[in-house]
Amino acid sequence: MNRGVGVGAVQTNIAIFGAEQIYETKMVSRYFDKYYLAVNIGATIASCCISLVQNSHQSFDINAYFYGYFIGLFILFLAIVFYIIGYRYYLPSNSNHDSIILKIFPVIVNAYETRRWYREQKTRKTFDDEGWIIHHEDKLSLLDYANMNNHGKFHENIISDIKSLSRVLIVFFLLIPYGIIYSQVR
Repeated sequence: MNRGVGVGAVQTNIAIFGAEQIYETKMVSRYFDKYYLAVNIGATIASCCISLVQNSHQSFDINAYFYGYFIGLFILFLAIVFYIIGYRYYLPSNSNHDSIILKIFPVIVNAYETRRWYREQKTRKTFDDEGWIIHHEDKLSLLDYANMNNHGKFHENIISDIKSLSRVLIVFFLLIPYGIIYSQVR
């Protein structure tokens, strides 16, 4: 569990965060050389030390496993503390675009509002700006209602990014039952 949290939450994000701190191309290459060297040395030492602690007793002692996991948890906590201490020395990111993850909920809310507006207009049999009766909403997906072409607030490229992300998330959610079944077979 500690390894999963360490690799999934810390190791993958530190690689990107560290690369954003460097503006020269040659220095980024040097950073990754040193980063992966540190990761491999740390993994080797951790595997050896934690294995020695957990296998130090001849019998199957529950406390030995507790101490082994506690060492990993303590080192992860120590890394987070060092990360927080160095906060004032970090260079802020100058990216002008937001993450698509942060835009998912506003797009969905706007899509529901726009779809409700379309349905109210359809029940009133009113006309839109060009003078056409609104009747094409049956062909739209939910996210298409948030598009500016359909009286929404968001550009088409944001909508297409969120649609692509939803397809990717389906694959990732299907990996959960796959992992459960695969671990039962082993």
